[in-house]
Amino acid sequence: MQKPTKILGIAPYEELRYSMENVGSTFSNILLHTYTGDLHEGKNLALELIHHDYDIVISRGGTAELIRKNVSIPVIDVSISIYDILGAIKLAFNYTSRFAIVGYSSITETAHLICDILDYSVEIYTIDDSSDTLSLLKSLEKKGVNLVLCDAITNKLALEISLNTILITSGSESIKRTYEQAIELNMHLQTLKRQNVLLTEAIDQFKNDCIILTSQFELIYSSLEPGIHDSIYHYLLNKKESTPFRDSHTFYHSVNNTLFNLKVNVSNQANEFFYIVTVQKSVTPIMSAKFGVTYEDKSEVEQKLNHNLYKNPIITDDLDDKMKQMNTNHSPIIILGERGTGKEIVSQRIFTSQSTNNHSLVSINSTLLNETMWKHLLNTRNGPFLEAGNTIQFNQFDKISSENFEKLLTIIESTNLNVNNRLIFICEKTPEGITSEFYKELMNRMNTISFLLPTLRERRNEISAILTLFLNKVNIENNTDIIGYEPNALATLSHYHWPGNFKQLKQVLTELVSLSKSLYITSNTVNSILGKQKIVENIPYVEAGVNISFNSGKTLHDFNLELIKLVLDQHKGNQTLAAEQLGISRTTLWRYLNK
Repeated sequence: MQKPTKILGIAPYEELRYSMENVGSTFSNILLHTYTGDLHEGKNLALELIHHDYDIVISRGGTAELIRKNVSIPVIDVSISIYDILGAIKLAFNYTSRFAIVGYSSITETAHLICDILDYSVEIYTIDDSSDTLSLLKSLEKKGVNLVLCDAITNKLALEISLNTILITSGSESIKRTYEQAIELNMHLQTLKRQNVLLTEAIDQFKNDCIILTSQFELIYSSLEPGIHDSIYHYLLNKKESTPFRDSHTFYHSVNNTLFNLKVNVSNQANEFFYIVTVQKSVTPIMSAKFGVTYEDKSEVEQKLNHNLYKNPIITDDLDDKMKQMNTNHSPIIILGERGTGKEIVSQRIFTSQSTNNHSLVSINSTLLNETMWKHLLNTRNGPFLEAGNTIQFNQFDKISSENFEKLLTIIESTNLNVNNRLIFICEKTPEGITSEFYKELMNRMNTISFLLPTLRERRNEISAILTLFLNKVNIENNTDIIGYEPNALATLSHYHWPGNFKQLKQVLTELVSLSKSLYITSNTVNSILGKQKIVENIPYVEAGVNISFNSGKTLHDFNLELIKLVLDQHKGNQTLAAEQLGISRTTLWRYLNK
């Protein structure tokens, strides 16, 4: 039985995508996925999706032409038939007699033919890529033309000047013929693919695993298991954006804690080049986030940063200006701030905005440095301390041990680590302004630049605006429609001291939104949530294992009971010490535990 033809539909405009879906649903022997994207947006969509084993791409006009130049599978153009154009003209006559037809020659040539045969007096204008279409539309409007029949590109421009349009689009019969053509073409393609099995069997004799890709990064062959292949393919795809593969390259990539050596070679065959990637397991053990080291490409960090809805209020204009200056300065950077002030967000922005040292962001948990990690960091084959062009970020640097601090500074000085890479040290300070002795010594021994992140308390004059911006982001993230705060609620939130800064603000607003029963956050709800927060603040932040779940299903009694049990655990069951820390009597504590 013939497999269904898998079709990728890229429509330059939404109306065509909708028609593609409707007509496609009448075919039982096609598997159809449709998307909307015009010209370069459509081309980029096709390049992103093409490796999902599509047989045929269908699109229209200039978008189809662009896709055809960039992919190797067949692209079929959904035509606009004479009936489609005639139908649009008939519809226009129902509206007005003062209309014009504006479009590329594929539309206007047929329109001229129809008007000549039927003796219609209609102004017809042919445009091309060099035409000043907007000026043409404005002149037509001045002449009294109040309706334009046009293609998708002209339609967008006409709408900008509020000129009425009828979009000439492909009708259902045209789309149906396109699907029939795609099915027939795919039958021939499947025959050719079966004939290529011999080639696959020959390549299987290679000693190492390999991936073969076209110049557009479409897959020709892979001997890898699907999970490993997908991870390596997407890694190389991201690398290609920042590293043009004109020559041979060697990369390292980890999949499920196994490190792979990837050698990319370029092969030129009859003026067309291909990428041949040999894949070999590395004998060096890989470190993962569990062991305190993570690796992220620039594209991964950019994606993480772009998806972070809360970054803009955190990065002030002063911080942004200072980060721009770092592009020409390669000194180590110390990011200092209280908890929740967005230190990692600032580090990510520095990494993605700099023009050098942006191959990978290597993040190291300073509290987990041990002999195994040191061996990995200094490994001669793939140790990040012996590579160049990366940014190395030391998290929780204020908690590094004295021994590891001295060892690290010795390595930096002896290996030029800070010359070959950008170093970023993330340190925390307390609300009282106390910082680690290592922060001060780092400032004295290295030519570092400090970023001191402001707290919410220091941005009191902006707090109302920040509360509004964060509420908008929380609404987006949680699919809610809270439109503001009651005046007393806003005043209470504005005057709260926010020891956890932006992180705490997001957490509180998320809970407020989930508990809100109206369009406005009430002062009663705010007082209840902030009351819980004040109890949490009495628990020392540095204690490990303190994890309070803000669950909208809990009552205040449940929440308080959970806190009491945590504090009791900290004091090993001593009720007197627990009651003293919580600021309640032993009797009150006993009542909570026995209620």
